[in-house]
Amino acid sequence: MHTLVTSHKYDNVAYRKTRRPPAAYSPDVRIVAEGCRADGGEEQAIALLPRIFSVGVSEKALTRKMTREEARKHRSPTFTQVYRVLLRSDSAGRFHCRLCAIGANEGGWKNAKDVLRHLKRDHFGLVNVCPKWLVQVHIQCHFELLT
Repeated sequence: MHTLVTSHKYDNVAYRKTRRPPAAYSPDVRIVAEGCRADGGEEQAIALLPRIFSVGVSEKALTRKMTREEARKHRSPTFTQVYRVLLRSDSAGRFHCRLCAIGANEGGWKNAKDVLRHLKRDHFGLVNVCPKWLVQVHIQCHFELLT
């Protein structure tokens, strides 16, 4: 019986990016804007934040549908969610965050809705944390204190 053996070269091992901690949540839109400015975001996008979060920083405000006037002002052909004004697309049709420095998210995202998680986590501190994960971290911290 003849077996086929294939050797693999592991020269091109791709490592994951180092994960940054999520942004700290602040209900004050001015603090959020200053953080985005410090990260190198586009000034035009940062200027939109007070209008988007007029009643405070929340996921509901970020994902609400645009009004007819907002859609007309931003030249959006359809009534879409307001977070889309914080995105730009490149020639390949991939979406990039306007609140990040140019080139910070090189590959971008294929779908606009995929950028929403990035916006909530890295800019607005609106992270969804799994309760099981919190319990695990609490146990691990408690164990480290005992040792």
